[in-house]
Amino acid sequence: KALTDSPTGETEMYFDNIHLSPLKIHVSFSMHGSKSSQVLLAEYPLVAFLLQTLNVAEVQDVILRLGYYERIHDRYTITKLSNEVSSHYQNQFMKQLHVLVLGLDVLGNPFGVIRGLAEGVESFFYEPYRGAIEGPVEFAEGVATGVRTLVGSAVGGAAGAFSKITGVLGKGLATLTFDEDYKISRIRRKEPTTHRTTDITIGGRNVVMGFVNGVTGVVTKPVSGAKEGGASGFVKGLGKGFIGLVTKPTGGIVDFASTSLDLIKRTAQQEEVVRRVRYPRHVGRDGLVRPYISHEAMGFFILNKLKNGKYAKTDTYVAHITCLDSPPSWLLATSKRLLFITEISFLGLYEIDWRIEYEDLREEPVVKSYSNQIQILTKEPKKTGTLKSTRSFGKMVIYRNISEARVE
Repeated sequence: KALTDSPTGETEMYFDNIHLSPLKIHVSFSMHGSKSSQVLLAEYPLVAFLLQTLNVAEVQDVILRLGYYERIHDRYTITKLSNEVSSHYQNQFMKQLHVLVLGLDVLGNPFGVIRGLAEGVESFFYEPYRGAIEGPVEFAEGVATGVRTLVGSAVGGAAGAFSKITGVLGKGLATLTFDEDYKISRIRRKEPTTHRTTDITIGGRNVVMGFVNGVTGVVTKPVSGAKEGGASGFVKGLGKGFIGLVTKPTGGIVDFASTSLDLIKRTAQQEEVVRRVRYPRHVGRDGLVRPYISHEAMGFFILNKLKNGKYAKTDTYVAHITCLDSPPSWLLATSKRLLFITEISFLGLYEIDWRIEYEDLREEPVVKSYSNQIQILTKEPKKTGTLKSTRSFGKMVIYRNISEARVE
């Protein structure tokens, strides 16, 4: 209300009441990809590597509750008030530090488990009480709801804790492979699907791909290392290959356990997961957003899945046609090349049987509608795979069984 001059020369204000409401902060943090981890990596490489490998700084949705600030009938300058408010919330944060520590994923977020169990116990007593006020039928429903919530909190909380621990272990094993491509492909394989029933299938696919990547890495890593760094690169690649031979299959098994435990948690706690019901919209090279076309969206999705997004970085989707339904196969045209793609149904992956750059074409492909065929002529003979076999084609390649294909 009143303004006076303080000894420091600042204007001092009189307040009847200052009240700042309590704060509820949801904290999630990861060392992977953060700027702080990059700075730490530059200054302390060993410490940064251990932090990223052990994932000791991973937290997901930890709730910090900071108490309110209140002062009544007192005088403050702006500097004094701001310092006191800042000091108050710093002290509140330090009091909540144990919540942050107990919320670490490497520990399974025990604080979150306790919080969920407390909510389950509260529901166990509150739901029957609320139902008893309304009537005997509602009381029975309240008892059932309370029991279901309590059991779900106990079982789901325990499964969720172990899921976080195995998830951290899986990330650590992926870091130990020293293979950036594998880490990217692992993240893509763990992306949510459009159907809940495929969650276990995804886990099984991770196990299979872990063994596949581990075995193939023994051969591919030394070769790629030799191309980049000669003899020393070959030795480094050989080391990475043998390390991956152990860590990649183990990581796949750990990821399968994590996925299964997470499914148990969501089922026990009756969580509804929001899932994509259609492929991402395709936006052409002109950047204009047009009405959604499922056919184009599917082709754009397939292009982004090829080689962990390798072709999506350099090529732009143009069009595609369906060649076979079993196994699912497509002829896809990008801004730079033609790709013949087959889906490995069990793994949910898309493999490139062959590719032709436009500069290697002798002339534009010809669609023979009367015989349901496409003819492609190339400048020089090349060996490539077709639907059923491998053939040498320098003159033509013909794709059959495209009665339902769209040519755009």
